[in-house]
Amino acid sequence: MNKKLVLILLFIFSAIFTKCEKETAPPVNLFHEYFPVDIGHYVIYEVDSIVYDDFTGEIDTFYYHVKELVESEFVDGDGYTSLRLERYIRPDNNTEWEIKNIWKARLNTEKALKTEENLTYIKLTFPPRDGKTWDGNAFNVLNEQTYKYEKIHEPYTVNNISLDSTVTVLQKDFETLVSKDFKIEVYALNIGLVYKEFVELVLEPDGSIVRGVDYSYSLKSYGKLNNLY
Repeated sequence: MNKKLVLILLFIFSAIFTKCEKETAPPVNLFHEYFPVDIGHYVIYEVDSIVYDDFTGEIDTFYYHVKELVESEFVDGDGYTSLRLERYIRPDNNTEWEIKNIWKARLNTEKALKTEENLTYIKLTFPPRDGKTWDGNAFNVLNEQTYKYEKIHEPYTVNNISLDSTVTVLQKDFETLVSKDFKIEVYALNIGLVYKEFVELVLEPDGSIVRGVDYSYSLKSYGKLNNLY
């Protein structure tokens, strides 16, 4: 057998082996479960909010519940299949829910988008990887903002609820002598958002707060409603 024939046979065997490897390779897990899209899925949050008003000099604190429900699926104005998110509010467990506003969300192979007050943010990108970054404002008119995965597939506890697998997204962490801007969100498998912290403050050089807002969303409960209609 001459050398040329041997090389041809080696090439053929190599190609066959590579093809078999590709055909038997396991599919990549994108972990879309961090952003559930099932109709009827809902999450209830406890919200703690502090508002600092420099005009009146008052500090107002608020506590209430928010329920976010994946109510239905529809085709939006851009032709994309999207989710209608109905958001309800109540002051405590003993009060009926009242509709607060309607948001929307969309999930595709690479990212999860959420439209809040007419601004669309890229909340997650898939698959999650430690240290991975993206522009959370790429789909809105705001300035570029780098989001970053800080923790991946780690346990997390909120309101004494133990969660096996979560990802943490740092949206912003910027502080000077006269300002503080901190935003972070935590998502759990099969639940979605379980914790959110939002801080935007204007400070005096001595650290005292002039004005701004500081609020958090913490998971209270979650589930799925069947037969919505």
